[in-house]
Amino acid sequence: MKFHGSNKASISETSNFGYGCLLTSYTKIKNRLIAENICISDTTVRPRVDTYLYDIDCVNEAILNALVHNDWTITEPQISMFSDRIEILSHGGLPNGMTKKQFFEGISKPRNVTLMRIFLSMGLVEHTGHGIPTIVERYGEEAFEIENNYIKCTIHFDKEVMEKSNKTIVQELNTVQHALLKPSEEKVLKAILTNPDDSALKMSEKIGLSQRTVERALTRLKQIGRIERIGNKKDGRWIVIK
Repeated sequence: MKFHGSNKASISETSNFGYGCLLTSYTKIKNRLIAENICISDTTVRPRVDTYLYDIDCVNEAILNALVHNDWTITEPQISMFSDRIEILSHGGLPNGMTKKQFFEGISKPRNVTLMRIFLSMGLVEHTGHGIPTIVERYGEEAFEIENNYIKCTIHFDKEVMEKSNKTIVQELNTVQHALLKPSEEKVLKAILTNPDDSALKMSEKIGLSQRTVERALTRLKQIGRIERIGNKKDGRWIVIK
């Protein structure tokens, strides 16, 4: 599930990877999360420094744990992506007899032994128990919420990457908006190319628009850097920059 914002009030996308081979579903999920992982590169240093939205190795470990340790008699695990984090939820809580201390130390006690054996034989997991400690080292024990009926792992996004990517999106939107001119603005732009000394009143008479519409068009064209005023309001003239 992908949500708008930081809560579940508004769903933006739902992807169901079930109803098929679990190994194939896992591969599809991992590939999707790799594609979603935004990277910001600092090319001012050598070698360049790449910073990612989230640690894909930690996310991968959390997903593998959710699949192997989930209580499938309840329902399937769920991965939720918000504007500031990813949540990986598995059902069933800790396996019987396992303590939180053992969990955080990486002591392996799979709920689904057969699944664990299959994932081991495919080289997807190891019996070293390093998955949970890897996540804890990067995101802290607070990344896990452990209850009797579920375990939820929360991977928060890198704030710097979020800020820079949001700025890039805003800049791209502004570029698109600036590139798109209204019909009235296009008419005013052509009028300036033909007669740059004309006032807003004269332009309005020539191109068949109201003076107020021409003035609004001139204001926006100036704001987005398409035109510039040379001289004063009475004796000046407009020039087209781009």
